This record gives sequence, C-alpha cells and structure tokens, in this order.
Amino acid sequence: MLSIQKQEDPVEAIQRSMDAVTLAQLRRENRQLRERLDELLHQARVNEKKLRRLQHQEMELLGLDSLSEVILTLTVDYPRAFGLSRVMLVLVDVDDQIRKLFEQMRGAVQQQLRDVVLLPDSEPLDSLFGKSATPRLGGYDTHIHASLLGDLRPRPGSVAMLPLFRRGRLTGCLVMAARDTERFARDKDTYFLERLATTVAVSVESAINHERLAILGLIDPLTEINNRRFFDQRLDEEVMRTLRGKAPLACLLIDVDHFKRINDTHGHQAGDSVLQRVAALLRQHLRGQDVLARYGGEEFVALLSGTTVQRARVIAERIRLALEQKLLPLENGETLQITASIGVSLLEPMQHQGEFRQLGTELIERADQALYKAKESGRNRVIVAD
Repeated sequence: MLSIQKQEDPVEAIQRSMDAVTLAQLRRENRQLRERLDELLHQARVNEKKLRRLQHQEMELLGLDSLSEVILTLTVDYPRAFGLSRVMLVLVDVDDQIRKLFEQMRGAVQQQLRDVVLLPDSEPLDSLFGKSATPRLGGYDTHIHASLLGDLRPRPGSVAMLPLFRRGRLTGCLVMAARDTERFARDKDTYFLERLATTVAVSVESAINHERLAILGLIDPLTEINNRRFFDQRLDEEVMRTLRGKAPLACLLIDVDHFKRINDTHGHQAGDSVLQRVAALLRQHLRGQDVLARYGGEEFVALLSGTTVQRARVIAERIRLALEQKLLPLENGETLQITASIGVSLLEPMQHQGEFRQLGTELIERADQALYKAKESGRNRVIVAD
C-alpha cells in the first residue's frame, strides 16, 4: 500500500525560514547589546576610578595655601599621579606681582620655577582659547607650544592645554604633556580636564592672594624690601644653619650718613628717595639667597650665608663705594651725594656654644658696635667687628 506524503505549504516554509533568520538576528543583536553594555559598565568603572582619584587630587590642591606648595603639587606630584612626562603652569602677570612673589621663594620650589611661565599680558592665551573653556588637545605643535613654552625636551607625543578662567577672565593655562600620542588625542573627551582646570584656577588664585597678604606684613612699603619682622624670622633660620656646620654667616649693618640733615635740608620726599636708592643698590650688590631688610629708620641689614669675613669686607666696600659715586638727582635740579657707614660681623660654624637666638642677637650687636666705630671715626667707611 502506497503512503502519500503531504507536501509542505510554500508559505509556511518561507515563514519558518524568516523566523529562523529573525531569531538569529535577534540573538546577534542581543549579543552585541550585551557586549556594548559590558563596555559601558567597564568604562563607567574606569570613569568612577578616575573621578575618585581626581576628587582626591582636587581636595589636596584646594587645601593648599602656599603658592610654592601649589606649584610643587602641579609640577612634581601631578606628573607622577597621572603618568605624565611634564606639567607646566602658564600665568598672566600683568602687574609683575607674581614674579615678585617668586623672588621670595626659597628651597626646592626654585628648581620648579622652570615649569612656570609668566606672561606680561593674556594676548597669547586669548589667541589660543578666546572665551572658550574647552581644553586644546593634540600632538606637539612647534608653532603653538614652543612659542609659548619653549622647546620641550624630550618632545612629548601629545599635549593638553587647559585654560584657567576666573570670573570670566583668562588668568593662565595648565599644560599637561604625555609621551603617548593617543593620551591627549583631539577626539578625547575633555570633561575631567575641564573640571581639573576649574580646580586649578581656583587654587592658584587663592594661593596668590594668600601669599600677597602674608608678604604685605613682611615687606617695607617704601623701599619694597623685607622689613624687621621678616629679618628676625630669617635670622633664627640662618644662625641654626650655621650651627649645623655648613658655612659661616656674615652680617652687614648699613646706616645712611647724616640722614636727618638730608630730611631737614631737602625735605622728607628727598629722604624717601635716598632710602629707595640705597635699597635698590643693595639689591644689586647682594645675591638672591642673601637676606636683606630695612632694619629701621635709615638702617639696613643683610645676612650673607657662606661668606668669610674677608669676602664680607669686600662686598661692604663695594656697596659703600657704589653709593658714594652715584649722585641722586633732586626735583629742584640739584644732586645729592649719598654715603653710608657699614659695620660687619661674622658667625663661624661650630665656633660658639649657646642658644641660637642669643647668638643671633650677639651677631647683630657686634655689627652694631662696628657700625658705631665707623660713624665715630668719620663715617663713609667699613669697620669689621673684633
């Protein structure tokens, strides 16, 4: 008996085939969605880790008051924390006040000032950023980067330039350089960089303002050199350094001759000009690490670390001669010759035993005694203490 097979309906076959294709497509799309979701979850975890690290760095930066600490954090700690080859800070210094703050800094931060660029105006940064707060990313460009930062060595693979804005004004730029050419590629997201730029701008401005307020209390407003308060603080430091056996410490006490007569004859404005001239000349003849201050009235004092008594005498004579030879022009057309008497004393390392504050007082007293002898013996001369 013959069996008769029922033929499949062509429509049903087509439908079943389409269902199979649709199912395979859905499975493929589902797999792609899962892969994409895994990528997003991974990126979210990476971003969360970045955010936590960035928040930690931000809190540390915002907690700094000292400008030197801010500079060291940005130029030393940040390259290590973020795996960068170099970080530089560009600041607009229209009134030259930031440079004056830098002159007060000592120690390790002096080495890092090579990573700070001061601009007399904002024009170079305005041409780069305009009013945009978006960082500029890309490979190293000699025209853009070298003209602003100098020739960076070793040459970075990519550079991020973060504009620093405060109250709508462009105050500077943070430059982050990496060896990897893809680290700061043009198509990279800049959210974290923009957030970092805001924190850096706030921290730098706060530190500069804090530094200015601190220095206002340590600077003589007339001569723009350190005042007695600053000198007393540094005297203790320099004496302690000498007692550790590193180097001798010389003290110069400088008194302008016949200053009362100058005031009485030519007026207090002429007297102020004399003090300003003396302060400027002292700055020219002393080293950056020497401590110079207005000690009071017409007296100035200087501490010269690592200076022998013979060398201190030479420097004092050079100062005395330079003052004597430069005539000060007055408003009435006359000229005024300025002379000064100078007393010199010395503290040798490990030469004395005793409390360091007492030794500092004795160093000043011996310089004062030598100054008194210089004035008693005719003025306009240098006397070295016994």
